[in-house]
Amino acid sequence: MNRFDRRKFLQGVGVSIALPAFDSLPAAADTSTTADAKRFVCVSPNYGMNPAGFFPEKTGEDYETPVLLKPLETHRSELTVFTNLDHPGVGGGHGCSNTFLNGMEMEDAKDQPQHLHTLDQLLSEKIGQSTRYPSLLLGGSGVSWSRAGIKLPTDGDPARVFAKLFINDNAKLKQQTRRFLDEDASILDVVRQDAKQLNEKLALADKAKLDQFLTAIREVERKLKRQADWINIAKPKASDQVIRGSDKDDTIVDLEYPYNTSVMVDLMVLALQTNSTNVICYGHPGGNRLFPFDGISLGYHSLTHHGKRPDLLKELTIIETFYTSQFSRFLTKLKDTPDSDGQSLLASTVVLFGSGMGNASSHSSRNLPVMIAGGGFRNGNHHRFERNGRDGRPLSDLFVTILQQLGIEQDTFSTSKSNLNHLLT
Repeated sequence: MNRFDRRKFLQGVGVSIALPAFDSLPAAADTSTTADAKRFVCVSPNYGMNPAGFFPEKTGEDYETPVLLKPLETHRSELTVFTNLDHPGVGGGHGCSNTFLNGMEMEDAKDQPQHLHTLDQLLSEKIGQSTRYPSLLLGGSGVSWSRAGIKLPTDGDPARVFAKLFINDNAKLKQQTRRFLDEDASILDVVRQDAKQLNEKLALADKAKLDQFLTAIREVERKLKRQADWINIAKPKASDQVIRGSDKDDTIVDLEYPYNTSVMVDLMVLALQTNSTNVICYGHPGGNRLFPFDGISLGYHSLTHHGKRPDLLKELTIIETFYTSQFSRFLTKLKDTPDSDGQSLLASTVVLFGSGMGNASSHSSRNLPVMIAGGGFRNGNHHRFERNGRDGRPLSDLFVTILQQLGIEQDTFSTSKSNLNHLLT
């Protein structure tokens, strides 16, 4: 590949890497002694959840559990449910699913794409730099955006994720990787020099655009350095039975969605337990797939446009109950798994469940289905907020509380106006 082609390739992939630390930015918080939690996981269903089955009627501790939350009854004391959280200014349509962790639509960030930077990727910069992977983006639908304003890809293949986490490269492959890293670093030096010369000739507005490109270059540099730093550090060991089933009963694990969801749950717990990462996002995909469950006759997307028809709602409930059942299983495994300090992973991990889609039937971005669990929060309640016209309480107020619970001294995020510390901490 000639130099021009390689440079274009790097410009394409560079936007997906975490931003390096800058002297002009606040230093990452030391969460080892001051934070109430150390890890963050987000689970996001692309089409949200049917509001009628998700939100409790009564607030406080003794609310009656709605149908979609029944599988989570065992975690009631470790779980908080919110009504009337959303992102002010975000419109409807399928695009609102992409705004869950940043509260910003693409069209509103054309001149400042860094505003698309999501909560999880900010956390990867703050609490993810001591692990092999600053963040793991899993599943079939991503909600993560880089600081350069690019939507980041996810991996929904459990076998590939297992290999990434636990299979060491052989000596030959390591040597080849080092060579590629050196080549890429050399190319970045040339790109940076070209940009410096170009910067002297640009108008002010174009200099801002060039700075956005340089942000992507810095992200690439950080990734290359991280890969070089970790290449000779052995990965933790884990049994591959998580992806191939039990030898005792000859179980064959189905690695295709949705049956692979339980496998991905196991892999997420292992990734946290082995300190391979502190930040994970897992997305349930949208689309119109026909779920292979008894009682399902239509595609997923078709069912979300139920128009309140009882027969379609019944089928949609089967799918969405599957989602909350898997989320409950995830919380159970976190609770039963100790971290490196001997406390449960659930106690030391902030777990967020939610979507940028409030009501898929009407493509509404209002009243988002949001729950939070673990993380040392004061859980066990259902909180309902007042609506001010079209808007509810900014979801980013919750994100500020999450940041602070993870030891990051930050008072604002996206469209936040305050925080929810008075309810959760």
